Amino acid sequence: MNVRFELDQEGIKRKQAGLNAQRQPALDVQVLKDSNYFIPKDEGTLEASGVIASSGGKLEWTAPYARDQYYNFPNKSTDTNPNARMQWFEAAKSIWLDLWLKIAGASKK
Repeated sequence: MNVRFELDQEGIKRKQAGLNAQRQPALDVQVLKDSNYFIPKDEGTLEASGVIASSGGKLEWTAPYARDQYYNFPNKSTDTNPNARMQWFEAAKSIWLDLWLKIAGASKK
């Protein structure tokens, strides 16, 4: 099973009509990097399975156990990644949303 997320591209576009094709790839890479900061690690397979959809604005972790790790297993080992937790995208968003909006050329109101 996969874990999928969609950034609210339309919301970002409404806030900043100038969002262009050069900003989306940078935003996607930053969101993936920031989300992986909180991803549980053993051998790194889950982290390495994170991909950006070809159209941009969508991230997916394709490891077969990604969904269970994201939603169902609260007790994460912090041996390899001391920041590991469930819902790694939400954890990253709670800290770095302002940066993401800046990269997108938008601002939180």
